[in-house]
Amino acid sequence: MRLNEEVVLFFTVLKWLVLSTFIGCVVGLAASGFITFIHYIIEAGNRYEHVFYLLPLSFFLANVISLFVFKNHLGTDALIAAINKNHGRVEGNFIPTKIVNVSLILATGGSAGKESPCAQIGAGIGSLFASLFRVDNVDRRKMVLCGFCAGFACVFGAPIAGALFGIEILAVGVILYDVLLPAFVASLTAYQVSSALGITFFYYPLNFVPAFGQDFFLRLLAGGIFFGLIAYALIGAIRRSTALTAGLALWRPLKGLLGGAVLVGLTLLFGRDYLGLGLSLMEGCIKGKPVVAYAFLLKALFTIITLSISRSGSVITPILFIGATAGSFFGHLTGGDPGTFAAIGFVSVLAGVTNAPISTSILAIELFGTGVAPYAAVSCVISFLLSGHRSLYSSQILAISKSQGLAVELGREIQDTQTISKPLRFSGWTRLRWWWRRRQRS
Repeated sequence: MRLNEEVVLFFTVLKWLVLSTFIGCVVGLAASGFITFIHYIIEAGNRYEHVFYLLPLSFFLANVISLFVFKNHLGTDALIAAINKNHGRVEGNFIPTKIVNVSLILATGGSAGKESPCAQIGAGIGSLFASLFRVDNVDRRKMVLCGFCAGFACVFGAPIAGALFGIEILAVGVILYDVLLPAFVASLTAYQVSSALGITFFYYPLNFVPAFGQDFFLRLLAGGIFFGLIAYALIGAIRRSTALTAGLALWRPLKGLLGGAVLVGLTLLFGRDYLGLGLSLMEGCIKGKPVVAYAFLLKALFTIITLSISRSGSVITPILFIGATAGSFFGHLTGGDPGTFAAIGFVSVLAGVTNAPISTSILAIELFGTGVAPYAAVSCVISFLLSGHRSLYSSQILAISKSQGLAVELGREIQDTQTISKPLRFSGWTRLRWWWRRRQRS
């Protein structure tokens, strides 16, 4: 007996409501435990003013653990590649690596974040349940993405943006609509579970009224260009520093010792504001508090050293810090409101480095309210375009070209694509000139 289309669709929706809710609950529990633990060890480390002297030791141990204890270590890039190429088939034993290594680095002040490890934990949980339920490859991919998105939702404190972010970073220019329902349900469930367990999130609605008479929109466009250039430079700097450190003829744990020693020296020179998550300084920028003009450059330097040496932790929180402090600097420089531009920079730089303008625009709505969100969205799109055909996640699939004036091979990983400039052709001007000459002849 063949079932009606409505019946099949009803049971499909029901199936994913049940599965995604279940995954969201488990990821919410695991993510809450991870976030609580990370915050606890950070607070414990902050009680000791000179804990950053242990950075060489923590980098050394993190690299030893990755080399000898948990060898099957997956980063976000490898996870994106697994989702795109292998239906999300990943091994679950990378979860302990993330918890141990990120704990070591953040406890001593390494400039990293907790978003990607949390999302990877969620993806690992989704993969384990897919294996447990013996689903096919299509459903496995959806379940892994449910956990992946739910992990982002828990740490962002923004369930819709978190769900879209996990989907949007898979490919540049493509959103998987068939995953939207389970991703949204899993993310909302995980967010509610985390909130019920006492996890608090940053939320600061801005009392924003755009002053068009004071050239606000021109400042906004210039700000989008500024944030896009920062994103472009940041991607290149992270890639080059990672390749440089990988090419050094030294045992990897020894590289950790040297990198940690460099960070200790920089901390003695510039202070502790650029260590760890930097949440208080970042939130202060958005609330309009002053910050030194070069704060975003120093945070970028601390982050590049931490990630290229330790290869653990997330770059998302540091990017948000860089965006907020760069926005504050831009606001002071152009005579705009520093808090407003800090909020716009907060999401715009992230949009540029991850090629995720839609989810970052929604993140602005969920964190800062609807007043500033449309203008943040304009800046996010400009930053996305100016960051070029490159990404923090080199395993992203390139599905669109960002300009008709550039020739790129689509359908490949962004790290394997080459961009070639096309000759400029002003076809509209050519037609207009042809029309004018014809009119003169007649």
